[in-house]
Amino acid sequence: MATLNNIINLVACGASGVLGTGFKGCRPYFQKTKDLWFVPRGFVFDGTKELDVTYAQQLQAEGNLIVVKGITTFTDNSSDDQIETLEDGTKRVTTLGLYEFLVQFVNGLYFHTALFSLSSFGNYDVLYVDTAGNLLGTQATNGSLKGFSVGMLQGQRLTWATDTAGQREGLAFQLTERTELDENPSYIQKQASFDPRTLEGVNESTLSYVNAPAAADTTLTVKVVTRQDEKPVSGISTTDFKVTINDVVTPITAAEVGSTGVYTLTLAALASSDVVDVRLYDTVESRVGISLDGSLYKSSTITATVA
Repeated sequence: MATLNNIINLVACGASGVLGTGFKGCRPYFQKTKDLWFVPRGFVFDGTKELDVTYAQQLQAEGNLIVVKGITTFTDNSSDDQIETLEDGTKRVTTLGLYEFLVQFVNGLYFHTALFSLSSFGNYDVLYVDTAGNLLGTQATNGSLKGFSVGMLQGQRLTWATDTAGQREGLAFQLTERTELDENPSYIQKQASFDPRTLEGVNESTLSYVNAPAAADTTLTVKVVTRQDEKPVSGISTTDFKVTINDVVTPITAAEVGSTGVYTLTLAALASSDVVDVRLYDTVESRVGISLDGSLYKSSTITATVA
C-alpha cells in the first residue's frame, strides 16, 4: 500500500514564482464538505504511514483526531478582500479576507454539547472530507499532511425546532492562514483501501460507582454507559480500565456482571481516606480511547474518597 506522503496530490506544482496554468494531467476538484477532522494545532500526519482505518483510529484513540460527522448545511462566511482605490483610480489589495465557515447538523442534543466542548481559539487545525471521500488539508514544512490553522472555533446556539423545521446544531470556525489553502493545499483522493467518510467519531461514555468504596474493600463496582442514551457498554477488558489510588496506578482485574455494563474491579484492599480514580484507558497502548468491536470509546475520570 502507498504511504501517506506518496498519495498527496499537491495542486501547486510549478517550479517558478508563477505557476503553470495548463491543463495536462488529472484535475483535482473538491466536492461538498461532508465531515471535518480536527487535530491539535501544529499536528503533522506521519508521512511514512498508510492512511487507513488503523492509522486513523490510532490517532483518535491517542486524542490526536476528532471526527465531526454529518454536515447538512455548509455555509461560506469568508470575508472579502479589502481593496483600496487610489486617487488616480487604480486599485490595490490592502488586506486578504480570511476563510470562515458555518456548518450545521441534525445529530441531537448531546452532539450540541460535544460541539460546544470544541469551542476555543488557536487550539486546533482542520481537514475537510468531501462527499466523494476525498481529503483536503495543507502541506507541512516536512512535506507531509497537516490541517489548516483554525483561530475561532465556536459551537453555535441551538436552532430550536418549529412546526416546519427540526432542531439543528452548529459550529463556526475561521482559518487564520489563508496561504495554507491558496498556496499549499494537499489533496488526497479516496483510496481503494480507505474511505474517510466511513470513519466514525469517538463515543463518550459515563462511569459511575455502583457502591461507594469503603475501607477494606477489595473490589470496586463500576457501571459504564454511553453518555448519549445511557445504554450499557459491554465487553470492556481489564486492560481498558485505569485505576489510580492516591495518584498511583493500581493493578486490577475486571469482570463484567452479565452484559449489564456493570464491572467488578478487583484490587488490593482499600484504606480509609484513599482517593480512588477510575476511567477508561487503553493501558497496553497508553491511549485515552479504547476499542470495542471496531468502535472507539472514551470517558472522563470518576473520583471517590474511601470512607
